[in-house]
Amino acid sequence: MSTLLGRLAQFGSFSMQGELLCTQGLAYILQEHPNARSALAAEVESVTGVRVSNDLTWHAEVVQEQDRGRPDLEGQTSDGTAIVKIEAKLGADLGPEQLQAYVKDLQRSVAESAGVLLVLVPRGRTDEANNVVTKAFGRSSQNHWQSGKVAITVVSWEELLAKLRNSEFDRLDRYEIEQLEAMYRVLSGNDIQPLAGLDQLREWRTRETDFVNLVERATRRLTKKHASHRVYPMGVESLEQGPPEGLEDKGYRRRYLCLPLGESKPCFSIGVRDSFDRNPPTPISMRFHHKTPLFSAIRHCLEGSHLAQKLVKSSKDIWLPLDVPIGTDAEQMVNALVAQAEEVIKVAYQPKP
Repeated sequence: MSTLLGRLAQFGSFSMQGELLCTQGLAYILQEHPNARSALAAEVESVTGVRVSNDLTWHAEVVQEQDRGRPDLEGQTSDGTAIVKIEAKLGADLGPEQLQAYVKDLQRSVAESAGVLLVLVPRGRTDEANNVVTKAFGRSSQNHWQSGKVAITVVSWEELLAKLRNSEFDRLDRYEIEQLEAMYRVLSGNDIQPLAGLDQLREWRTRETDFVNLVERATRRLTKKHASHRVYPMGVESLEQGPPEGLEDKGYRRRYLCLPLGESKPCFSIGVRDSFDRNPPTPISMRFHHKTPLFSAIRHCLEGSHLAQKLVKSSKDIWLPLDVPIGTDAEQMVNALVAQAEEVIKVAYQPKP
């Protein structure tokens, strides 16, 4: 008998593919456990008023024929008709065009019946998701939207997983639900434990996912406050400096933000990398790449400020290591990273005289 973790093992690094792993895990649960399908059908009817079959077959990343879009999950009837689509996010951006494409495909598919689009996000992103859905489909009625015969609603991962967990399952089935729920908490950054000491900063690879999630949360907050663009995806870059001897090369896991300065929009990134030779150590740094617009002006501002002693020059770029507090909860760690980045932004993005 296959197991959830056995199913997910084929998808590689947990920290690199969090959304893929969670959606594949949910697809596995729905496909393998009839009670989970019944619980989801009841939740769909509860939040949208649309009754769907308990016997839908669930598939991940089905390609839509008309526009080649790929919803994360699709529930199909026995004849292959798509009735329910789920767009599931952890940290990635959510755009109205994507949702409109899924609804358009459902409208072609359901014809005489009704369809459902569920937008599945962490609890902390439900307000953001509601705003995106409103932009795509207009005003809602109690967070419920209607486009033709398709009902659209936003559901949190926490709410859906709790519904599945509280359904009638035998011990093994419930254990697999709990595995998925625990994996979601880690990969979404909702289960970041306090750092016990400096050793956990030096040996950051043992908690790589936690540090990446701290960056994800801090940069998302900064983007929403300062940038006019949508949240850029997290990415990874190679560094000229190799890793410490005997350790795997992890590169630089980062997100870019581009802020206006005069008529230009110079960018910086915040990410996770091997720490520079400093005390206290930190695996999280902020970087201004030497090819970003107005780099010389930004460097001049930073070098002439109280931040000068924190600067690290490497491969023509400017880096500012960001301290991660010890013994604090996740929200306090994110707050500390945001506050340090705000201090840098205030100095670096001074208007030219």
